[in-house]
Order: sequence, then structure tokens, then C-alpha cells
Amino acid sequence: MDSHNLSGEINSALLSIRHLTHLDISGHNFSNSCIPKFIGSFKKLVYLNLSFSFLQGAIPHEIGNLSHLQFLDLSGSSFTGLIPPEIGNLSDLRYLSLSYSYYYSSNPICGRLSWFSHLSNLRYLDLSWNKLSNKIDWSAINEMHLLEALMLSRCDLSEIPIDLYHVNLTSLTKLDLSSNQFNVTLPNWMWNFTGLLYIDLSYSKFQGSIPDTLSNLVSLNYLSLGGNNFEHVFLKPVSKLLNLRSLDLSELGIGGDVLNLIERLGNMWYNLEVVYLDNNNLSGNISSWITQMRNLSRLGLGRNSLSGHIPSDIGSLTHLNELDLSYNSLSGVITKDHFVNHSKLKHLDLSYNSLSGVITETHFVNLSKLKYLDLSHNMLTLKMNDKWVPPFQLEHLNLDSCKVGPMLPSWLRWQTQLLYVQLSNTSIAGVISTWFWNLPLIYIDMSYNNIRGSLPRSFRLSKIRVLNLRSNKINGLVPKDWGGIEALDLSNNNIRGTFLEFPQAFFVALSRNRISGTIPQAICNMSDLEVLQLSNNSISGEIPDCWKNISKLQYIDLSNNQINGELPSSIGYLQQLKTLQLYNNKLYGEIPSNLQWCKNLVFVSLGMNNLSGVIPTWISKRLFNIVVFQLRSNNFTGYIPSELGGLTKLQILDLAHNSLVGSIPSSIGNFFSMKSSTQHYNSTNDTSTMIAVGDLYAYRSRIGDFYEDKLYININGQHVYTSKPLELIKTIDISGNKLNGYIPEELWLLKAMINLNLSKNFLIGEIPENIGGMRSLESLDLSFNEFSGPIPQILSTLSSLHNLNLSYNNFSGKIPTGRQLDTLNDSSIYVGNSYLCGPPIDKSCSKDEASSEINLVNGNNRMAMIWLYLAIVLGFILGFWSIRGILIFINVWRVA
Repeated sequence: MDSHNLSGEINSALLSIRHLTHLDISGHNFSNSCIPKFIGSFKKLVYLNLSFSFLQGAIPHEIGNLSHLQFLDLSGSSFTGLIPPEIGNLSDLRYLSLSYSYYYSSNPICGRLSWFSHLSNLRYLDLSWNKLSNKIDWSAINEMHLLEALMLSRCDLSEIPIDLYHVNLTSLTKLDLSSNQFNVTLPNWMWNFTGLLYIDLSYSKFQGSIPDTLSNLVSLNYLSLGGNNFEHVFLKPVSKLLNLRSLDLSELGIGGDVLNLIERLGNMWYNLEVVYLDNNNLSGNISSWITQMRNLSRLGLGRNSLSGHIPSDIGSLTHLNELDLSYNSLSGVITKDHFVNHSKLKHLDLSYNSLSGVITETHFVNLSKLKYLDLSHNMLTLKMNDKWVPPFQLEHLNLDSCKVGPMLPSWLRWQTQLLYVQLSNTSIAGVISTWFWNLPLIYIDMSYNNIRGSLPRSFRLSKIRVLNLRSNKINGLVPKDWGGIEALDLSNNNIRGTFLEFPQAFFVALSRNRISGTIPQAICNMSDLEVLQLSNNSISGEIPDCWKNISKLQYIDLSNNQINGELPSSIGYLQQLKTLQLYNNKLYGEIPSNLQWCKNLVFVSLGMNNLSGVIPTWISKRLFNIVVFQLRSNNFTGYIPSELGGLTKLQILDLAHNSLVGSIPSSIGNFFSMKSSTQHYNSTNDTSTMIAVGDLYAYRSRIGDFYEDKLYININGQHVYTSKPLELIKTIDISGNKLNGYIPEELWLLKAMINLNLSKNFLIGEIPENIGGMRSLESLDLSFNEFSGPIPQILSTLSSLHNLNLSYNNFSGKIPTGRQLDTLNDSSIYVGNSYLCGPPIDKSCSKDEASSEINLVNGNNRMAMIWLYLAIVLGFILGFWSIRGILIFINVWRVA
């Protein structure tokens, strides 16, 4: 029976089948329905399978009435509440699977699971992919002496007994504790199960080392230890497992030459059928040993440092059905002989290497079983005959950064099972054919091509969930019906029209188009929205004040539009908000105090608006995670609050071109992130993790691939849209204000700063010698101030400095030369300083002239000081005798 053929509710008409012993309605769509209570009336039922039927609600207690039940599978639903303890009454139960039963639910499993001890006949128990939150009663599990398979993968467990006084699980052959949070050494009791055939402990944060007692498991044929935190990876106990056929040691940091690893694993290596060694920093050549593994069916060597060519006789591995050599340094030409005998190959991943050559249909003649093909990020060219009909039916295709175009490959029209297609940066041009939109695709990435034409008018009947067509030449109107699309990126095209509601979307990016009109109130119906990117359009009107309903929103970018009005106070409900970009609009009013409740804010850009008022002092008390704070070109007044020093993670401070007064606060030296080159921010780390690679929602773990925070900064008087990663930018720009006084000494402690702009203020004082410690400084602008004294020679040691502006101040003496300053030979750097001399300006600078000029300046300063002291003394004398005279007059008057 076809999947999802049945729907609605489980009908009570089933009760007419009085002697029902076997009921299997798995794989059908009973969404929004519950398991009916009458299920407990089938007293003769032996087999019940409701798996992946998308049921909801609570599992009824009446299920405990099925006293003859031996098989129960309730996996793949979205149940809530307690697992009924009455399941413990099913004493004949042999098989129980509740995997995924509570994974999709908003509530984790509640109640301590101690009813296992009553299931004395249970052979198979699977609770994987549920949030058990340490509700497992290990002592109860230990009493299940007939248990053969225990599956607790991805259960959010952090507690596990290191020792069991007496181990009763003597029948256990399969144990899966993968992807938990144990953070302990490997428990001793595991190695007592001498009959174990399968053990998976991967990605559970086990520590210590692999114990020698592992070699006790002589019958073991499957072992997965990858992704743990072992301090030392001792492979000697693994090498003694001569019956082992599947081995996963990925992400253990083994390192070294791969041949050395093979030697350490000894004789068991060449008997392996499945090997995963991904992400281990292994080096060396693969051609000398890989073809000796005659039984090999799966090989994972991705994300290492392997080199050399793919061996020409790799075709002798006739059992191979999965090959992953991605993210290495392999080179050479891929020929048709490489895969001539791989009729069983289903999964081929050669991405991120330096492979070359032309791929034609002859390379795939015998690959009839191929389902997954990834040749991306190589130097490959694909040339297929327009009439070629492939022998395979792909589910996943990735050819990113290969030469595929100019036409969309016509052979794709025969891929009726294709779900994922990635053809980014493949030189495809022209209009997308109609047949392409009729494929069963759920994930499309054809960004960075030259695709023209318009999109379909509606995606209502489409299965597409992710559509990325960024940076093409698509025109026409925004489609009105987006169906079930959840992630959409049409940025940098020529699409026009108004912004519409995307009911199920969590990611929407339409920047750099011709979108006009206002942001509709309907945007607040997009309750799953996490990313909203509408920058560089012609959107006008006010920002709707309805953000209370979009609590998942993390990124807002509405910069470079024509939006006006005040910032809505409801923005304070966005407690997950990390990025707020409203740069270059027409907003006015003050920063709303409710913004302080967005405690996760990292990136705040409100520059180039008409905002006013004072800079709030609550920013550092509430928004202490801020890394970027930009308010440039507004109408802010008052002082720079000293409280900003509490923003210890701050890397970019831009308050330029406002009306700020007073001095620069000394607390500016508390910007810890500007004191060292340590990176405290990475825009790609703020992601949401979903199920697994290959799953429908796997793209959700790659928000950083879709979205990248960028920023306009001012360097040497030029407005630059920086492409440098933000974690590398550490800058202060407070130019164009009305600041006065000296630069605080604490500022020169920010040694990792790359850009400092204090121009167009009323600052005084000299450049101190300790500026020489700012080795990362690339741009320094002190122009249009009242700085004085000599320019320190130590500036020449700042090897990164390539932008310097000291113009229009009162600097004096000879302009220093040497090293880095010799590369900065533009006279405009020093213009407007009357007492400077020497190259690169025209004014000559002899020794006597320089001395007389310096003495003149110093003499003028001394004369000013003399007049100041004289005025103070005269004022004191005048004041003293005035008071004295009055007192004398009063005494004379009294005597008279």
C-alpha cells in the first residue's frame, strides 16, 4: 500500500473485526488525530504497528489492556504527556519502539521510566530520538535479562552508571547510546557483554581513553566511537577485534599518516567492510592501500588532508556502495575507468578537492544504483548529450562551482526522484524550463548564475521547501502564492512588486531587488520566521508594531530603504533577536527603552537615520552581548555614556556624525575584545540545529551559509561596505561630533584595533609614544582637531598602517620618516599644520629652522602661561584689597 494513502482518523468500525490479531497502519497520515481509547478493546491483538502515522495527543492508558501484545511500534509521531505506565502490564511484549514519538512534540517525555522492569520478556527496546532528560531508570533496564537490543540514541541523556553491581543484560547483542551528553569515561560494565555484535557510542562526549577491556568483545562486528573527547586514542584493543566488519573512528583527532593508522590496526583492517575516518587530520596518499580492501562497501575519509590521485584501479572494489573523499587535497583527472565496475555504488562524494577533467555520460554507464552525487568545488566540466537518459535515479545532486552551463542540464528532466539539487555558480544562463518546476524537488540552490526570466506565478502545488536563487538576473513580479516554502533567498535580482506573507517560512531574503510598498501587518502572522532580510529595496512606510507574535525572529535587515516613523516598542518582545540592521532609512525619535529586553542582541546598526535623544545608559546593563554598535549620522546629543565601557565584547563602535559633547570616557579602555586578537564573534555560529544531514530540515543548520552580517564602515573618509569577516574588524569611529579634552590613556591599550577615527572634533594633546603598541592599526584619522606637539617617530613601526590623516591640527617639527611612513608619502596627510616641515610637504626643514619653529611654538606657549599666571596674581591682589577696603570703611563708619 502506498505511503500516506490513508488519512483522517482511526475509525471505530475496526471494532467489528472481533478476532483481530495483527494491525499495521504504519506510514499513513493521521495528523491531528490521536490513538483512540477503543484500541484497548482488541484483546487478542498480538501485533500493533502505528509507526510514522503522525499521530498526536496522549498515548491512551487503555493500551495496557492488550495483554497478548508481543509487537508494539509507536515511533514517528508527536505524542505529549506521560508514556502510560500501563505499558508495563504487557508482560508478553517482545518488541517496543517509541523512537521519534516525542521528538516532534514541544514537550519532552515526563515521568521516570521505571515500568521497564515489568517487561520481563522484552527483546527489543528503542526510545531513540526522544528528550528523556535523564528519566531512564538504569536499574530497571538491568533487570531485563532477555533484552537483545537497547537503543537510546539522541535522548538528551547525561547520566549513566559507571559501574553496575551485577549485570543482568546477558543477552544483549546491540547497544546504541550515541549522540548524548554523558561527559564521563566509558563505563566498565559495557565490556562484560561478550555476546555484543553491535555497539554505537559515537558523539556522546565520552572522555578518557579506549580501554584495553574492549578487546573482550570478541564477537563484535560493528563499532562506532567517533566524535568523542578521548584524550588518547589507543587502537591496540580495536586491532584485536578480528570479527569486526564496521568501524567508525571519525572526529577523534587521530592525525598522522594514514598508513601509520593502518599498521596500528593490524590484520583486522583488510577484513573491514565499512570504515569511517572522517575529520581526523589524516595525511598521506590513498592509492597504495585502498584497493587492497576487497570487501569494502563504505568508505568515509572526508575532511582530512589526504593527497595524490584517485587510484585508477579503484574500480576493482566491486562491492563499493558509498565513497566519501570530500574536503581533501586530491588532484588529477577523473576518468571513466574509475567507476566502470561500481554497479552497486549509491553514494559518491568527491567535493572540495582539486580534481579536474571533463565528465561525460560515459562516466556513469554502470552506475545504475546511484542516489547521491556530489562533485562540487572541483575544477570539473560536465558535458552530457542533450538526449542522454541517465541509468540512475538521483535523490541528491550537488555540482556547485563546476562548469555545467550555459544551459540547465536537460538530463535532469528524467530524475523523477530528485529531492535536492545544488547548482550554485555553475555558469547556467537563460530561462529555467517549465519541466524543472515539475520535479519532486524540496531543496533548490541555483544561486550565483545568470538565470533570466520570471518565476512561476504560484508555488501552491510545489513540494519545494528551500529555494535559493540569489545573485541571478531574474525579473518579473513576486509570486503571490509560495505554498509550503520555508527558506527563500531571491536577493540580488531584479524582482519587483510588494512584500507578501510567507506563512511557513523561517528564512526570507529579498535584498537588492526592486521591492516597493510597505511592510504589511500580515508579516506578524509568520510565527516561524527567524531571518528577515529586505535591505537595498524601495520599501517605505512605517515598521508595523506587531512583533510580539514573531518570538523566534533572530535577524532583521531592513537597511537602505525609505522606511520612516519611530522604532516600534513591540520590538522588545524579540528576545531571540541577534541582529538589528536599519541602516540608511528615515527613522526618527528615540531608541525605545523596550529594546533593552532583546538581551541576545549582538549586531545593532541604526546609522544614517534621523534618530535623536541621548544614548541610553541601559545598553551595557542589558545588552552586554553587543559586538557591533553603530549610530552614525543621526541627531544624538549629550555625552558618550561611561556605561558603554561595560560592553566588554564590543568590537565595532561607530558614533560618528552626531552632536555628542564632552570628553571621551576613560571606560573606553574596558573594550576587552579590542585588547587582543582573540575572536569573540562569528556570524556563522548563530545557527539552529535540526535532525541530520540529508533530512528535510538539514538546511536549518546552515543559516550562516544563507545569511552573513555585513556593515558599512568609514575608513580614511570613505564609506566602505566591508567584505572582511566581522570577527576580524575592531574599530572606533567617533568623528564629526563636538568632543573636547584629551584622549584618555586607556584608549591606547586597545592594541587589536584596526581603525581609529577621531577626526572633526575639538580634541587636544599630543600623540603618545605608546601608540606603538597598536600593531594591528590599519587606519588612523586625527584630522580637524587641535592636537599639538611632534609626530612620534614610533608611527613608522606600525607595519599594518596604510591610511593616515593628521591634517588640520597644530603638530610641529620635522615629519618623521622610515619604514611604514615611507609608504605614506601623500602630502595631504599633513596639510593644515603650519609648524610641520620636511618631506612629503614642500616646506624645507633645516636643523636651525626646525629648532626655531619649535622654540617659537614653545615660546608662544610659555608666554601664554606667563600671562595666565600674571592675570591670576593681579586678580588675587585686586580681590584682596577690595574686600580689605570694604572692611576698613565699615569699621570707620561704626566708630563715627
